[in-house]
Amino acid sequence: MVILFFVLVQLPILELPAQVDSVTLSQQVQSNHFHTTDSLFNTRQLLIDSIIEYGKTFLGVQYRYGGITPQGFDCSGFMFHIHRHFNLPLPRVPSATCLMGDMIDVDSVQPGDLVYFKTRGAYDNSIGHVGLVVEKTPESFMMLHSASHTGVVIENFGQKKYYVDRFLFANRLPDEFYLRQWNDSLMKIYSYKNVDIYNSYCSNIVPATQPEGTSLLIYTVKQGDMLGLIASWYKVSVNELMAWNGLGSTRLSIGQNITVYVPEATAHIFSNMNNLTYNEKQRLAGVNTSAPANASKPVADDNEYEYYIVQKGDTPFSISKKYHGTTAEGIMQLNGISNASSLQIGQKLKIRKKQ
Repeated sequence: MVILFFVLVQLPILELPAQVDSVTLSQQVQSNHFHTTDSLFNTRQLLIDSIIEYGKTFLGVQYRYGGITPQGFDCSGFMFHIHRHFNLPLPRVPSATCLMGDMIDVDSVQPGDLVYFKTRGAYDNSIGHVGLVVEKTPESFMMLHSASHTGVVIENFGQKKYYVDRFLFANRLPDEFYLRQWNDSLMKIYSYKNVDIYNSYCSNIVPATQPEGTSLLIYTVKQGDMLGLIASWYKVSVNELMAWNGLGSTRLSIGQNITVYVPEATAHIFSNMNNLTYNEKQRLAGVNTSAPANASKPVADDNEYEYYIVQKGDTPFSISKKYHGTTAEGIMQLNGISNASSLQIGQKLKIRKKQ
């Protein structure tokens, strides 16, 4: 039996200024010592509240696969960024964060807890998405996350059937994490304790065998490719691609080879897929590429507002920084934008004038 002794050191209750200062906060936390349960609770809550408020400053930032900066986040990259801002040792991938701490029942979640979901069309319980609980409501909770269809957003879990249907579990990070005492030895201890979580949600998936009467093709992932697009090009399902490739989520990496099985009789139609342009692949899937998707409607001028013309690389978040007192969420609401990634170059946006 291994007995662990943790020395808790005291930290007085700190009042965080309106503008989050991660350097000051980090110095304050690390320069004090804990020795009471109340002090530990206060420090934990101080950090959780600060992480949530800092995370809210990125509302509207676009989703970007692999992103860990304000230029664009994926779901775990966003969690990584907002915790690391306070020098908290959160791992980059959910398969590691989910093994830290304890599994929490969905009805018992609290602000700061991480919530995990399987991806769209997932055929098993592998983790494909992660969010942060920011508020507990009587019947549900509000979560902050970077979603592929909206970017960084706060949503009511109970009102989103997509997430309710795909919810896996929640976990609460341990006190050692917030005390910055986390290390490889603790990770091994918690991994051993949470071996059932690993086996259920993180262990490697064995690829499905080749169906009879099919030909094997290999597609190499290119920039901008998504599993749903690849499935439509080959006229197969996302579930099939995930099963054939042993994928636990729909995430792809540029240069990754994807195994595809197509009927032998039609293999010649898809054999040159790697050499086609994006528009050629879309036309092969029956998509009309002559008209731009999501064309924006013109906005009539109104003297009560300022106007901004969207430039290349703009996001609601980056635009909000150009106008004092404006937020990304406010810009999206004012212009009826539900997806932060749907801005079009040349689109005219209303900006509320400063009073």
